[in-house]
Amino acid sequence: MINGHAEQFLDTGWYSEATLYYNGYIYWHEAQTNDKETVFFVDRWKAQNEANVFYHSILQSDGILQWERILEIHDADLEKIKKRFLESAIYDGKSFWNVEKEIAWLDESDPIKSD
Repeated sequence: MINGHAEQFLDTGWYSEATLYYNGYIYWHEAQTNDKETVFFVDRWKAQNEANVFYHSILQSDGILQWERILEIHDADLEKIKKRFLESAIYDGKSFWNVEKEIAWLDESDPIKSD
């Protein structure tokens, strides 16, 4: 993992608002918990990587960010959610472990508009 360690990401980052960049996209990982279950999701949108430090979201010409939810898991057991996440082929048809060395953990910077 670029700019981080897989162990650190899998300890807390995978469910606590981590922002990963892979192959032209940002992957936003987050979980929300209530008394009955945890909902873990990953959203994805186009972005530009800046020196493996920052990313710039690519906005549509009208200034709107176009994103898609590519994974949503509901369960009361956080370990089951984590296992399902790690098995999911959400990174261009590959799992986290297939692309772990190519993923960059980036900080947000100013967005850019597309033509």
